[in-house]
Amino acid sequence: MTNNKNIVLIARLKVKKDSVERAKQAALAIVEDSRAEKGCLNYDFHQAIDDESVFIWHETWENEAAIEAHGKSKHFDAFSRQIKDLIDEPLQITLTKMVSEKARINRV
Repeated sequence: MTNNKNIVLIARLKVKKDSVERAKQAALAIVEDSRAEKGCLNYDFHQAIDDESVFIWHETWENEAAIEAHGKSKHFDAFSRQIKDLIDEPLQITLTKMVSEKARINRV
């Protein structure tokens, strides 16, 4: 049985080539505050291997209210202001729900 209650948010952002390091540092600066938010079950920040100017967030939230609160948080607002002039392509957000069983990996 799957748990459709939690929401997985996948976000993609492309920044200007000359702004990669500044944008990456701004994103890294909010990881711990985001993970500490009520309703955050997972918050991981990634960088594309084939294009370092592309950032991906993989987040799991208890519900949409938690996602909305994250979007209104002080640290997310500060991040948004820091990167607004560094963006090359608009932020893309996809909300998903798991339809498969959660992986159970047992390694020996």
